[in-house]
Amino acid sequence: MDEPAEALLWAALREGRRDDAVRALLALPADRRRRLRAPVRRHDRLVGSRAIGERAPAGEWAGELRAGHHSAAAAAVLGCSAVEQAVTYAPLIPPDSADLPKALFPGQLDAFAREWFARFRRNPKAWDRIGGLDAPFDWAHEGLIPAPVDDGAVLYLITSVPRAQDGPDLLRYLEARPCLVEVTLRRIFDVDGIRGASLAQRDERERPGRRMADFVIPELVRRGHWTAEFVEDGIRRALARGQSPYLARWFTRLAEHVAAPSR
Repeated sequence: MDEPAEALLWAALREGRRDDAVRALLALPADRRRRLRAPVRRHDRLVGSRAIGERAPAGEWAGELRAGHHSAAAAAVLGCSAVEQAVTYAPLIPPDSADLPKALFPGQLDAFAREWFARFRRNPKAWDRIGGLDAPFDWAHEGLIPAPVDDGAVLYLITSVPRAQDGPDLLRYLEARPCLVEVTLRRIFDVDGIRGASLAQRDERERPGRRMADFVIPELVRRGHWTAEFVEDGIRRALARGQSPYLARWFTRLAEHVAAPSR
């Protein structure tokens, strides 16, 4: 029974059919998938080393290389890995970053969230390894995992979500996922920024009136998601903990903007 499923897997890899590869993997017993890990990793490395549009050197894929071949190869590597190995696979970009863990590890999505956000915190500038890390925010919104509270999740949310780089876009993104407003973002006053990922650095690249300090957080207060008292208490905690002059100025500006409507 394993042989037909294995043949279907290799056919899906050659044709670049990701979802067929997932179905073939799920039809294989776990021990057989583990034994296939080495050959599918070789296939993945070969596909990853070639440019889109190239022909296979020895028939490893059909026709010109497409994004679908990359997705199918990624699915095969994840599906043939233990979860401890799968969470380290990179790059895993959308939509694969959202879809493949859900399909192959539906009960272990929290392991992906923990490792991915720890990876971001270790190096927020490693752009070749941090694509697609916003998927856990959607999983949380769907009720598949608790809203993340890791330091890396907070820093990623405020600086690096691809669909939320502008202040109004971030506000829309947050309001569409209320659990992030209620849980993840509330930790911004208790998570220290790092080089490459901080509230102040985010606001530096935004235009006035569209920043975290002068738009997003004041709007969360104005719209009733947070209270001014909650924000003011958070600012006091952050400043009491000790901040660099750079970040201290940011918290001071935030205090001014949050207090402004009541003056």
